[in-house]
Parts: sequence; C-alpha cells; structure tokens
Amino acid sequence: MAAQPKEYFDIETAAKKDSYLIDKNSLAPEVLASKFKKFSGVEKVFYLAMVVAALVLAVGLLYVKTKTLEVQDNTMTIKSQISEQTTKSSEYDQQILDLASPNRVIDTANKAGMKQDPSNELKATK
Repeated sequence: MAAQPKEYFDIETAAKKDSYLIDKNSLAPEVLASKFKKFSGVEKVFYLAMVVAALVLAVGLLYVKTKTLEVQDNTMTIKSQISEQTTKSSEYDQQILDLASPNRVIDTANKAGMKQDPSNELKATK
C-alpha cells in the first residue's frame, strides 16, 4: 500500500500506522484533551484562577467605564447649572447698574421735589 499524503490522515490513523511522527506539542483536540488530563491539581487551580481573574478584570473595567460616564454626565449637568446661574447673575448686575444710574437717581429726586445743590457736594482728596 502506498503512503497517502499527510492531509488524508487524522492523528489516530497516523499514530496507529506509524506513518508520521506526531509531535507532542500538536494542537489536535485529542492531544489537548490528553494533556489537560495530565495537569496536576495545582495547575488546574492556577489556570482556573487566571480565567476568573480575567473575568473579574473585565467586569471591573466595565464598572469603571460606567462610573466614568456617570461622573461626566453629572459634571455636564453641574456646568450647565453654573452657566445658568452666571447668566442670571450678570442680568441682575445689569439691572442693578440700570437702577443705580445717576440719571435715574436725579430723575427720581426731581420727581420727589428735591433739587440738586452743587454746594453740598464733597470731593474726596488724598
């Protein structure tokens, strides 16, 4: 019987017929299963701990990302409130300036019957 090309053999057939040398580091499912059965208890616990750690890390990253987005949302809300308060404050300042303008004070005084007397004015000196 002539040897068939390598791609026609599966690992079990090749191992039985000794047609090819099978590398122990092969990634065939049967080889992986047999290697996993040979792991000691400590190795199995170590690999399981690595998988659990990866899952915890992934969940932790999602949690941190969610909290970051929540904080950013709160920051934007507070910034908009600050902007509104600043606008109101500037409007109030403008109203104060309008109400306290010299022309308005003079007009109100004239309506009340008061007269402006320049001799009563004092000038601040140093």
